Amino acid sequence: MIRAAITTAIIAVMSPAIGHANGSSLPAMPDWQTDAHNCSWHWRDGGNTGLWAETCRFNGAIWQVMWDDDIAAFVTKNDDTVIGLAVQAFTLSSGASIAALSETLVDAGSLDANHACIWQAIALRPAPRTMAFHVLTPMGQAALSPTVSGDIPDPACGPYGASTHGVRYFMTDMRWPDRVIFVEEGQERPMFDPASITALP
Repeated sequence: MIRAAITTAIIAVMSPAIGHANGSSLPAMPDWQTDAHNCSWHWRDGGNTGLWAETCRFNGAIWQVMWDDDIAAFVTKNDDTVIGLAVQAFTLSSGASIAALSETLVDAGSLDANHACIWQAIALRPAPRTMAFHVLTPMGQAALSPTVSGDIPDPACGPYGASTHGVRYFMTDMRWPDRVIFVEEGQERPMFDPASITALP
């Protein structure tokens, strides 16, 4: 919805490059842009996570994805205003599966303690064999269906759960078993390259 207001044409092309940065190499810069005349790519890092993100100028305003120390996550900003969460990393205890993240979300007030939600693996896009994608989704899929009046319900599994409002998911990778990375792509292609998200030492 944000990007619908700032661009009228988006080409659905994703960079296939993804990796674990070792300090000497980074994922390749994406070969697409939201707007070739008004946007440029920048490598951003924070919280032991890195990604390629755009900085764009539209109608006199600067739109960009930046690291925000206050919430320890990458956010989409319009000038100095935070528009929404983009990418956030969570830490898992040794040997824990992604299911352990439910308790973290409950403790943070982002998931109801009496939730009826499950972790589901999804085939989102081509990725290294070490990587997996997951969504936190309601046990009853009707929870995501429009109401009798036609309204779209709020995400049944909280702001990190599956939603009809856009694409959001979690990434895990055997190369960084202590981390889970949440990605909020929204309803259209985001101003960052999801395929470039990299766990840093």
